[in-house]
Amino acid sequence: MRLLLTLFISLSASIAHAEQLTVTPYRPTVSNPAELSALRHLEVEFGAQSNQPGMEVERNSLPFLLKYPFADQWGLMVGGEAWIKSRDQDGSISGFGNTSVLLKHYYPISPTLAVGFETGAILPSARQSLGQGRTDYLANLIVSQDISALRVDVNAGVTRRGVKEDDLDRFRYNWAIAVSQMMTERWGIAGEFSGILAKQQKPSSQFLASLNYLMTPQLMLDFGGTVGMTTVTDDYGVFAGFSLLIAP
Repeated sequence: MRLLLTLFISLSASIAHAEQLTVTPYRPTVSNPAELSALRHLEVEFGAQSNQPGMEVERNSLPFLLKYPFADQWGLMVGGEAWIKSRDQDGSISGFGNTSVLLKHYYPISPTLAVGFETGAILPSARQSLGQGRTDYLANLIVSQDISALRVDVNAGVTRRGVKEDDLDRFRYNWAIAVSQMMTERWGIAGEFSGILAKQQKPSSQFLASLNYLMTPQLMLDFGGTVGMTTVTDDYGVFAGFSLLIAP
C-alpha cells in the first residue's frame, strides 16, 4: 500500500510538472506580459513581417527572441532581426538587424495580478543604414491583470538613444495596451494599441490584431496585421510566426 501511494505521489508530481511546461508567448504584440517562460528552459520566438511605411517604401524582416529564465523571478532575453530588407525610391538594402539584450524581473502580486521590469541595451549589430549606429539603453515597466478569461498587459518604457540628432531629444517614451483571450482550447485573439512619444517629434501609434493557434502545449502559432494611426506611423503591416518552448 505504501509503495502504491509513493508511486501515485511521484506520478502526480510528474504530471503537474509536465502541465507547467507550457509556452509563454510574447509574440506578436508590442507589449510583453509580466510572466517569464518556464524556469531553466529555452523558449524561442521567430517570425516574418512586412511593413509598408508608404506607397513606394517597404520593409521586410525576420524578428527573433530567445528567452531563458535562470531563476524563479529573473530571466534573460536576447532578440533582434535575423534579416532585414528595406526598399525605397533610392533602391534596396538588406542585412542583419540590431540586437537587444534584456534582463527581466517578474513579481507576482496576486493570482491575477503581476508586474514585470525589463532593462538592457540595443546593440548596433546592424549596418548603419539599417540600425541606429550606437548602443541604445532602455527600461520597461509591465503590469499584467487577468479579468476572468481576459488578459490585459500594460507596458510603459523609455529608451535613451545612443545617437544625438540635431535639435532632437535622445529619449523616446513607448506605451502599449494589449487585450487577449483564448476563445477555445486552441484558438486565441489579441488586440493592441501602442505608440511612441518624443519631444520635438510627432507621436506615432498603431493598432494590432492577431489570431493565435496553440498547436501543442509547447508551440503557439500567430498571424495578423497592424494599421498605422498617425501620419508618421507605417501605413500597415502583416506578420506570422511562432513561439516554441524547448522542453524534454
